[in-house]
Amino acid sequence: MKKIKYIFTLFIVLYLNSLHAQDLHFSRVQDMVLWYNPSLKNDTRTSLRMNYRDVRYQGLLGYRSSAMMVDLPVISQIVNKESSGYWNLSAGFSLDQSNQNILNQTQALLGVSYAIPLNANQLYLASSVQASYFNSRLDVSGINFPDQFDRNGPIANAITGDPLGNGQSQNWFSTHLGISMFQNTEPESWKLGVSIRDISQPVINRDNSASFQLKPTFGIQGAYEFIRQDTRYGISGVANFKAQAYEQLLSISARRQFPRQNLAAIGGGLAYRVRDAIIPYFDVTVGQTTLALHYELNISGIQASGFRRSAFEIALMHNFNTN
Repeated sequence: MKKIKYIFTLFIVLYLNSLHAQDLHFSRVQDMVLWYNPSLKNDTRTSLRMNYRDVRYQGLLGYRSSAMMVDLPVISQIVNKESSGYWNLSAGFSLDQSNQNILNQTQALLGVSYAIPLNANQLYLASSVQASYFNSRLDVSGINFPDQFDRNGPIANAITGDPLGNGQSQNWFSTHLGISMFQNTEPESWKLGVSIRDISQPVINRDNSASFQLKPTFGIQGAYEFIRQDTRYGISGVANFKAQAYEQLLSISARRQFPRQNLAAIGGGLAYRVRDAIIPYFDVTVGQTTLALHYELNISGIQASGFRRSAFEIALMHNFNTN
């Protein structure tokens, strides 16, 4: 049973390393969608977004993901700002870290987008470009799963010979593109975007082998919201595809709004990550700040192994000015 645990732990660590080499996997898709495609910035408010996700595998390991992103729209200096094009500057930072110091990953990105109006009804077409720096360190030398052998069999307590798992840092730069169309009016709003991440296909190990080139991630993002009697209903989703790996998440929400009150809104919703988790959540807005709590109910195939996974997520968003 102990050997099975070691093998299962190693599998999860390697899986997480490849998964997070693609992108973040927060369930607060209505906020963090800008990480995948900053051209989806459909308002002119300066905003700060922070997310924290904690995932634990029963009796094995856990990891924590945190991210922060700032958006700074730059409005054209003309009289009719509501129908003008605008630039948006964005900066983000993320950190993934497992217990036992097995996995440590950081990512920093800078992006710029431009939205141009297509008509007088606030219909916009936007495009974006991002540059990111990624650093990853995987250290499985402390896991008692030997890969060094002599004529007598496995060498006990030998440091792993895997060059990607011996604790040495791997780092690379990458570029990402996005395009979107959106409309944001008082009774309803919608947005639809397409992105290509890692379009430069960076080499992610020191051997500079084409076998270790990071393949592009193709993404689709969308959302629709409408108001009925002071209640805002919404549906949003994201789908990311990279070779045979993909992630699809759909979220629905309802939020009761309280105009001209300090407690601006309160609500909740339900998200579904395909073949992975059902995620109920609750959020509250006070002034210009929204706080949300998500809890993941695992439905993935990992349950068949006899191990249980639990996860929760905390999200905070603050707008520094009105639209």
